[in-house]
Amino acid sequence: MLKRLNHPLLGSMLLSLLCGSSTALLATESADLGRRPLQSESRSARTPEGIAPLAVGAVSHLLLPTSANANGQFGSVYKTKVSIFNAVNASYDVRVGLSDRTGEIAHTFVSLGPGQTITFNNILADLFGYNGGGAIDLDSRNSGNLFIVNSQVYVDSSGGRYTTAVQFADDLGAITPSRPGFVVGISVNSLRRTNVGCASNTSLTQTISFQGFDANNFAVGSPLTFTLAGFGWDQFGANFFLTNGGIRITTTGNAVCYAVEVDNTTNDGTFQLATPF
Repeated sequence: MLKRLNHPLLGSMLLSLLCGSSTALLATESADLGRRPLQSESRSARTPEGIAPLAVGAVSHLLLPTSANANGQFGSVYKTKVSIFNAVNASYDVRVGLSDRTGEIAHTFVSLGPGQTITFNNILADLFGYNGGGAIDLDSRNSGNLFIVNSQVYVDSSGGRYTTAVQFADDLGAITPSRPGFVVGISVNSLRRTNVGCASNTSLTQTISFQGFDANNFAVGSPLTFTLAGFGWDQFGANFFLTNGGIRITTTGNAVCYAVEVDNTTNDGTFQLATPF
């Protein structure tokens, strides 16, 4: 069985994104056209000069499936550091949306100049004044306005800083009814715990199920089925014993899912984006 976590990355993962640039401009004057799903246009884009970018991961729209600004185990505080690099010779705004279990709850705009990098040390606090966990959607709304993102959740402790890199997803990273997702090499025991979560990539409500399986592909525990709100986010803790097994994730809609395996002593976490297959 899986149990819900009140704070998505509480003791389960360490992820952060640095707000290094206090001079980041919020484009509050931008007209909001609303949240939209990830689409293939981002991957077939060309720069304003007509050049197809060679950099892997340069997209115009992506979804960071998890982030945190929350207290965790052993007195830890998880924060999320995000850096955004404008990969083209043009100025544009990026729409940044924040989702929790109820759906998208806030959005703002960030302005990027040609070749500019903007870094947030604690993006949830810096852009939204938000405490808790959730998903972050970044969208330039123009297939030619490409950007590159680096994201991580981190926690500072007496033993130093522990960080967990968070992989983003474009439309190819989304789980659909015909393409379930898999996370593998997962353990849940006295030494390690694992959280599993999903960020919706549709405005419609969907039903998602998690099923653990062992190294020989035998089902472990009972599946968890839950409802995910349109453009919402949710995360649960695995509540079964597992050593180097995996979790199969299915949905009736469209979602980006992940797992985070965390060391119970150090809080050091490993993020894995669920692979659709």
